[in-house]
Amino acid sequence: MHGFNTYWKSLALGNFSLMYPIGVFMARLWCGRSPLPYNGHSPEFLPDVRPAAHATIREPTAFDFRRRGAQIVLAVLLGFPACGAAQAGDGFAWAWGGAYAGAFAGSGRMDSRLTDVDGFSNWGNPGAQTDYEDAGFVAGAVAGKEFAAAGMPLRIEVGGIFGDLHAATNQLDPGGLDETAVSGFRWIATARIGLWKAFDRATLFVTGGVAVARIADAVTDIDYSQAVPDGAVDPDDSFRNRSTEVGWVLGAGVEAPLADAWMLRFEALHLDFGENDYRVNHSGNNTCGRGGPRRPCVHKIEHRLDLFRLAVIRRFGP
Repeated sequence: MHGFNTYWKSLALGNFSLMYPIGVFMARLWCGRSPLPYNGHSPEFLPDVRPAAHATIREPTAFDFRRRGAQIVLAVLLGFPACGAAQAGDGFAWAWGGAYAGAFAGSGRMDSRLTDVDGFSNWGNPGAQTDYEDAGFVAGAVAGKEFAAAGMPLRIEVGGIFGDLHAATNQLDPGGLDETAVSGFRWIATARIGLWKAFDRATLFVTGGVAVARIADAVTDIDYSQAVPDGAVDPDDSFRNRSTEVGWVLGAGVEAPLADAWMLRFEALHLDFGENDYRVNHSGNNTCGRGGPRRPCVHKIEHRLDLFRLAVIRRFGP
């Protein structure tokens, strides 16, 4: 059991080069071909991610496994060309539909991370990271079209997402607990392209594309004194910002028929919007951490989001 756990820790913490052969493996299974493309028993096909002897591997976090799941979906998308040409040569025929539209509801879990680059809020600890996350209800609509290109079954889809998605933490200064970070999504729009395969009573699909979101970030510092025992906001060490950010989205799901042209869909999406830079200590009246320079100090905030949604889809024919 120890060896099994060590293997998966290594896989979760490894780089993307470990994921591509796994993506090809899964794509070939999807396409109904032998999963081993070389001699049917090639030991080089799946990478050896075992650690060196006596190596110490840290425990993977939820952040690591979410990133790895997104990379696996991307690897599957990149792996499909490995079987597309072979299918055409085998006379394989895909059936595809036309336009569709639908509405969905579900749950979204946002995962934000603030990095105190200079060790200002978490005094004397440059690079200190604070993770904060929460879940909320989401709803929206999608519309798309299925088609075939070079023997590959494709779909393009656009969607809009709205909901109550925000998270907060008061752990920026773990000693004083007087600094709070709050982040939230106002709305999200996506444009994706994907591959799909229809089975007897279900359709499986994977997608990837661009996501655009309206994101709000704020850090509030409360100063306490004898004159103000209840505390007052220190605007010099606080900020509030709203911006429209561009990121990427990967997803996978399954659809099943309800009645006539109606379909029921379950789908999981992972969205990543990178990081934004902000400043506290705007006046530069304090040092950026113990012994640091007197200047505005840098905070970086990253945003990721996982969505799980159930949709009702109406197909409109080829």
